[in-house]
Amino acid sequence: MVGRVVAFAVAWFAAFPVAAQHHPVQIAERSMRPVAATASRAPVYSSAVLDLSSHNTIPIDSTLRKRFGIHLVIHRATLGRDMGTPNDIDAAFPDRFQQVARAGLRLGAYHWATPSDSGDRQADDFLRIVKAACDQLPKAKRRVVLALDWEPHGNDRDHYMRAAEVGRFLRRAMTRTERDVLVYAYENFIHEQRAEIIATPGLWQLLGRNPLWIANYKVNTDHLGNALRGGMILPRLAGTPWSSWSLWQYTSGDNGPIADFPAGKIGRELVDRSVFRGARGDLDRFIDRHSWDCVYRGR
Repeated sequence: MVGRVVAFAVAWFAAFPVAAQHHPVQIAERSMRPVAATASRAPVYSSAVLDLSSHNTIPIDSTLRKRFGIHLVIHRATLGRDMGTPNDIDAAFPDRFQQVARAGLRLGAYHWATPSDSGDRQADDFLRIVKAACDQLPKAKRRVVLALDWEPHGNDRDHYMRAAEVGRFLRRAMTRTERDVLVYAYENFIHEQRAEIIATPGLWQLLGRNPLWIANYKVNTDHLGNALRGGMILPRLAGTPWSSWSLWQYTSGDNGPIADFPAGKIGRELVDRSVFRGARGDLDRFIDRHSWDCVYRGR
């Protein structure tokens, strides 16, 4: 009985086209396009996003675009609230912001949220620093994607902005810019915050209307720990305010699904890289739709 079943299964499988028996993944520096067995369109992920802070030292020039396929650079602008110490503002941000623009790359800026002060005050500080740098650019280039980095600070797992203050940050930033804000967070952290999000009135809906930039370095590996081609493990969003993600930070250097996407290494330096959920043209439209022109509106 077992032999007949196996023989039948082999014959049945062999009747399918070869393309339906395999799931090859075509890799390019700029995008990853899995070839599905069905006629439906396969997802496209553009590996074109780089995030930086003063800890990074890589040169910012057209090489990022021409050699590494980078299209959007999101640089840290602020950390917590500006209390007058050097750590409150990323010292490299103003100059790097200009360098990104001169290199012909799209601009992004992020704020690393902390429990140091209220969310609305941190939003005001963040926008003030971004606007000051943005105003130094030619008017045609004053377009910047804004992002909030919501995660624990340093090794203290309890040192992070609480959910209610995240809501205040988002509402303040969205009111003053009339633009949505990218929300960056690790996959596990989002799930850990579920109860606090639910307990904060209106926050579930507010988070869900802002695009998600999720960090997840999970990957299937071989017995030596090397990432397998096609071994990527997509972010898990069930039970969160989001039904899909817009950006996925898949590596912080030499980890994650780097058999499917470009490794996070530029020169000799390990860097964070993210994919956009869509093709390059979709990324351009996403940036245009979410970019702030550095003009204040609501108060």
